[in-house]
Amino acid sequence: MKDKIQTAYQAAAPDRSELVRMYENVMNRSERESTQFGKRTRVSHRLAVAAALAALAALLASAGYAAYQRWVLPAPKTYELGEGGIYQEHTRKEYNLAELDSHPATETKPANGAEATEPLTDEFFIQEGLELLTQVGILDVRPEQLTVVRQENLFWGREEAELSLDRGELNITVTYNAETGKLLSLHGADWQLEGSAACDTEAEAAALAQRYYEALPVEQGYVMTQVEQYDEQYWSYDFCREVEPGVFNYYEMVRVAINPVSGRLTGCVVFYVPLLDDHEPGQERISQEQAEQIAQSLQPELLDGMTLVRANQSIGLPNWNYTEYAGVPNRRASQVSRWVWALHYERPNSEFTEQVVLLVDCYTGELLGGDATK
Repeated sequence: MKDKIQTAYQAAAPDRSELVRMYENVMNRSERESTQFGKRTRVSHRLAVAAALAALAALLASAGYAAYQRWVLPAPKTYELGEGGIYQEHTRKEYNLAELDSHPATETKPANGAEATEPLTDEFFIQEGLELLTQVGILDVRPEQLTVVRQENLFWGREEAELSLDRGELNITVTYNAETGKLLSLHGADWQLEGSAACDTEAEAAALAQRYYEALPVEQGYVMTQVEQYDEQYWSYDFCREVEPGVFNYYEMVRVAINPVSGRLTGCVVFYVPLLDDHEPGQERISQEQAEQIAQSLQPELLDGMTLVRANQSIGLPNWNYTEYAGVPNRRASQVSRWVWALHYERPNSEFTEQVVLLVDCYTGELLGGDATK
């Protein structure tokens, strides 16, 4: 057993080329960012970065390098924009539903969102979509025709099947992951011109949104975290996965929109970027001080003159901003979310609000990206 553990540990550890790549990336960035200063400043800065790397290496060694090497920020995948923007349409077919009734779909949805062993047909998605629309009260009469569009979402890197139908006052689209059959979104324009409101209070509207969420074929057990009231007839509620008490993954979320006047469900969007938490039992997260040291070492010029105003452990989505891949255009979205230190910086006494947020991985110490407003 001991030999197996040692073998697994050594297999997971980074090889020499990976360690060299990490060191050279940081030192090269440091050299570029310090060329505007004198020789003594450049040397001092390189020593500071080297010290930060040494501290990080010691931290990772004490926490277990095997755990560190389980996941590192990969190079981003990219895509080419076409005429359809981030959507690349493959096929578009019109269906007469009276003809399909004599040939019902026989496929079943893959279990737990796994990919189907055989491609899911248009007929399968038509059946799923119509059952859903009937279940949530959007359809009361079976339509005569609808359209199915097969497309690739280039940003998320997934194949989609989109159903659309026109019900006069309702223009409805339902989109599924074409490989797993999971619901991705539902949109239906709805506006109640007259009549009494279905919900007399905000509490009644929230309860209605909760019932719609529980009726939808989406991940259950999420917690309602916030509501946006865009106007009197479009209220949007977010249901998120609570990963720890008071900490929510906003990338594992179901957004439900209702019309509190008509009482109808008017929209739903599903975000599913699962949290990858692969740390070893007993492995500690890096401290805020260590996260700040890493951020300052890697982005000294960006943070020059800025003050840290807030730092919190949260779930973040890697986006490669402020990393060596920041200049790569049209980066696909990350397929996983991570525990991060979100470091919020502001420039004091600035005429306009200038903020920078850097995301430092809580377990690997890598800079995963961030954002800025000016």
